[in-house]
Amino acid sequence: MIQGKAMILLASMLMLGACGGGSSNAGNAQGSGGDQSPSQPPTSQPDGQTPPENEQEKPITYPKMSVAQSSRLLHQGTMGPTGAEITAASKLSAHAWIHDQFSQPITYHLPLLKFSPGKDQAGYINRIDTWWRASLSAPDQLRQRVAFALSQIFVVSDTGNNLRSQPEGMLNYYDLLLTHSFGNYRDLLEAVTLSPVMGTYLSHLGNEKANVELNIRPDENYAREVMQLFTIGLEQLNLDGTPKRDSKGNTIATYDQSQIEGFARIFTGWTFADTSSWKYPQKDYLKPMQVWPKYHSEFEKTLLNDATVAANEGPENALKLGLDNLFHHENVGPFIGKQLIQRLTSSNPSPNYVARVARVFNDNGQGVRGDLKAVVYAILMDEEARDLSQSPEDFGKLKEPLLQTMQLWRELNAYSESGYFLTWDLASSHGQVPLGSPSVFNFYRPDYQPLTLAGSDLVAPEAQIANSVASIGLLNHHYSSLVWRIASTKDQPTGDQILVNLLPHVQILEQQGATALVEYYNQVFLSEQMSEGLKQELLRVFDWASKYDVEYQVAYCLFLIVVSPEYTYQR
Repeated sequence: MIQGKAMILLASMLMLGACGGGSSNAGNAQGSGGDQSPSQPPTSQPDGQTPPENEQEKPITYPKMSVAQSSRLLHQGTMGPTGAEITAASKLSAHAWIHDQFSQPITYHLPLLKFSPGKDQAGYINRIDTWWRASLSAPDQLRQRVAFALSQIFVVSDTGNNLRSQPEGMLNYYDLLLTHSFGNYRDLLEAVTLSPVMGTYLSHLGNEKANVELNIRPDENYAREVMQLFTIGLEQLNLDGTPKRDSKGNTIATYDQSQIEGFARIFTGWTFADTSSWKYPQKDYLKPMQVWPKYHSEFEKTLLNDATVAANEGPENALKLGLDNLFHHENVGPFIGKQLIQRLTSSNPSPNYVARVARVFNDNGQGVRGDLKAVVYAILMDEEARDLSQSPEDFGKLKEPLLQTMQLWRELNAYSESGYFLTWDLASSHGQVPLGSPSVFNFYRPDYQPLTLAGSDLVAPEAQIANSVASIGLLNHHYSSLVWRIASTKDQPTGDQILVNLLPHVQILEQQGATALVEYYNQVFLSEQMSEGLKQELLRVFDWASKYDVEYQVAYCLFLIVVSPEYTYQR
């Protein structure tokens, strides 16, 4: 049987030239024990400590987290925690920290957009810069992490298409995901469907009803993807995410061509808002699409579960009925719930974990279906996520390259003299770009299994982007960011260079010694799961680097951490 070390082994293979050593103790339930109560749907309460009483149940008291527990939760629920955030969260219970995050105002990205000097309009790089600045500094870290996860499910991309010239529209789409991250999935589905960015990307903007004489047929692109990727998937699922099977043991398809054609008709007649021309519209990428009934199909539409939309129903009501039909399909809870688990906590959740989250999707405890706030709460508070002794041995996920850099830059207070975060070639250095995947299937599929895991039931989605270019590019990026971009070593104007501040770490080293600094890194970067072997190698770095200035000693230690398999594996 492939054990928990399989994922560590995979992580080591992804980081070419990594120097991590020793066997990991990540499978130990070190620091576990807090927040082990069954998941409860989120509710409003003044102190955020206990849910309100009802007539049947006593309030649940949630214990404060240890530093290790705090670190694990924040690795799952932020864009990458800092030491200060971990310490602050350790004064709370997991329940209270999550509720505090739910209460934070939304940090929208579009209002933070800055033009390049001397430019009177935004370019592609300004969109990327905005994503970095917003994600690095936003107080609502949980919302930012969930929106990042949603952006890899409800995929749009400006790679290789005309959306590249629409940075405001792309940022507005990301803000749409932020708006609905803790809202209702049905509202999110409608907002995504009517987004002119999504309409452009999956070609249902300007989609026309059939016209035999002009050889026009409704475009089926969005109809396929909204089912395959955004709602129900290809196979009928049990509540726990496992496929249903017929009497012969075969999986059962969720839809066929008749449903594709039916939903394609649903999505006809919609184009840019406030335009005076269907054929040559004025292009507003910020407002939701509006309908032109003249171009909407009047034919009957075949939907899922033998439902239909009658002929001549009208485009707005047809859209409502079509999205309701998707939303209420029994696959949505396990299909979307499992993907959110994979993005936040574990690539290989147990069927029971998926089922618990799917039940919350189906009913948040108050009769509401699709409550994403309740779903996120259930994912993070589940016993498998909070207590490693209750988790499968292979619980965890590979840490995405963007999140690796994000945590480093957040912990090291990265900045540039110009105020911009200009990262021109993320595809080469990280293998991924926010809202920049090569296709609607994201940078990696949720069921991707590398050869390293062949013969097992395990998947490692993020491994799909670990090609030689991205792996070597990430190593080079980490080295240059940590060794060549130390703020205190720069005595000349640095312009757009992204610098890191190592002074707080240098102070720990000088005042408390190398062992204390390594223990700090153990808390911040590995949630107190660092192996003894890696600790000893890190301590040897300081002996090896003693001939260098102290800033470089810290930089080399950090570099060894971030290229280690243990850091790459979020457990």
